[in-house]
Amino acid sequence: KQTVMTTVYGVTKYGAKLQIARQLKDIDSFPFARVDEGAKYLADKTFDSLNEMFESSQKIQAWLTECANVISGMYKKNVEWQTPLGLPVMQPYSKKSDRVIQSAFDTATFRDFSRVVKPNVLKQRNGFPPNFVHSLDSTHMMLTALYLWDRGCTFASVHDCYWTHAATVAEMNAECRRQFINLHSQPILENLSESFMEKFLSLPVECEI
Repeated sequence: KQTVMTTVYGVTKYGAKLQIARQLKDIDSFPFARVDEGAKYLADKTFDSLNEMFESSQKIQAWLTECANVISGMYKKNVEWQTPLGLPVMQPYSKKSDRVIQSAFDTATFRDFSRVVKPNVLKQRNGFPPNFVHSLDSTHMMLTALYLWDRGCTFASVHDCYWTHAATVAEMNAECRRQFINLHSQPILENLSESFMEKFLSLPVECEI
């Protein structure tokens, strides 16, 4: 379960194998000498099943990763987008611009804002799929809260956990589903693609990936 949940965060087969190995070690009946072999086998099967069962979502994740790769690698820009509610989002992952100053008495490190800071391509790539999905989740949460507010319903949430007064649970559940359908009926990926083309295609390419 942990491996399936963390694939969107860029977990590799090696990382998945380590996760599974930890679980196998906790099974007394599983031979310790075959933990590494068993973990590798199960990691391979887990990734095969993900590609088979969630083909569309895997393709979307790969596309988001490639978009971030091009934006940060070719155009040297941080990935940025707008949520369906118009909230601007920018990934802050950049290479450090620290400068070390040494003297006879001490060594000091400070952030040099005069330097041109380039994006961290690896973090931009790995971070974009989960960050984009989280921005959609937060949009869904905000829409649910706003519509319930208009009805005078108590509403609170932490990430993807919603709750309300016991008397309005059914109303919250209905609104939660209604806003999810409304949100994902929009051409979200098409809009994202158009915004990327408008923002980045006119810029000069600084280097090849």
